[in-house]
Amino acid sequence: MLTESSLRSPTQHTQECPSLLPKSSRLPLPALLALLAMALATATTPSGNAVRAQQLPSGANEFARDVLRHEIGAQSQDNALWCYCEQKQDDGTRKLLHVCQTKQGEIDRLVAVGGQSLTPGQLKAEDHRIEELISRPAEMRQRQKKEHEDAEQARNLLRMFPDAFRFQYDGTQGSLVRLQFTPNPKFRPSDHAAKVFHHMTGTMLIDPQQKRLASIDGVLTSEVKFVGGVFGHLDKGGTFSVRQEEVNPHFWEVTAMHVHMHGKALLFKTIAVQEDETYSDFHSVPGDTTLLQAAEFLKQQDSRGLPQAQAKN
Repeated sequence: MLTESSLRSPTQHTQECPSLLPKSSRLPLPALLALLAMALATATTPSGNAVRAQQLPSGANEFARDVLRHEIGAQSQDNALWCYCEQKQDDGTRKLLHVCQTKQGEIDRLVAVGGQSLTPGQLKAEDHRIEELISRPAEMRQRQKKEHEDAEQARNLLRMFPDAFRFQYDGTQGSLVRLQFTPNPKFRPSDHAAKVFHHMTGTMLIDPQQKRLASIDGVLTSEVKFVGGVFGHLDKGGTFSVRQEEVNPHFWEVTAMHVHMHGKALLFKTIAVQEDETYSDFHSVPGDTTLLQAAEFLKQQDSRGLPQAQAKN
């Protein structure tokens, strides 16, 4: 049975969440979803001694290719399960959720809205929503299938990244190496998602010892048109930022994600993506945890209260 004592605490976590003992984002345009999926597959906090220049390959392109190859392999082999806290902005309202992952799928439970705990009626509605979700295993499997497809799409985009961009060393930040990336004019995108690469510049922070990406920040430097604009476009100036931390030794998870993009899809629908999410307080979950056990554990956390920082928002 999943209990608070059975959750293994990580070596570090953010203190913005109640002591509970990540993460999906749905964008309205496939290209945006793919772009964000790429960012999700990337992204620790600085530690150790400053990086020495002689430790790095002379060529930034070679260094980036080696790190991204290692990143893809690490992501593919990571089967860890977590309970964690998610805070996000939804239609201008800040929401706090507790989330628990299992091999059967992921359960999230709304804890607070606008810094206020849920009312008894809202808690009852959450109980009913989660019970309904668990009672539909086919729907849970479909959600898992979609998540796996998104993850594979992310890895495919990461594989293209070393060919799609040119990299330059841009100094260090503590123990991390900063790279600038700009579009490679010789790159020929194979789909709409990869086409975004021709319009994007940004920076990465890399942990050279573990060969992992600590962060990625990007901006659209020009308008992106899909099929000449017939199937939509993304406006110039759109930005995204993703951070990831080592939440347990050699286990990395996204801890912050911000996406701000505008445009139009299918001629008429306006795209206004404003994603601001943080993930914190990660605790490892036993591999044999069931959906029912996860749901019951999350329900028990309702009585733990809210942190002062959250209540003031």
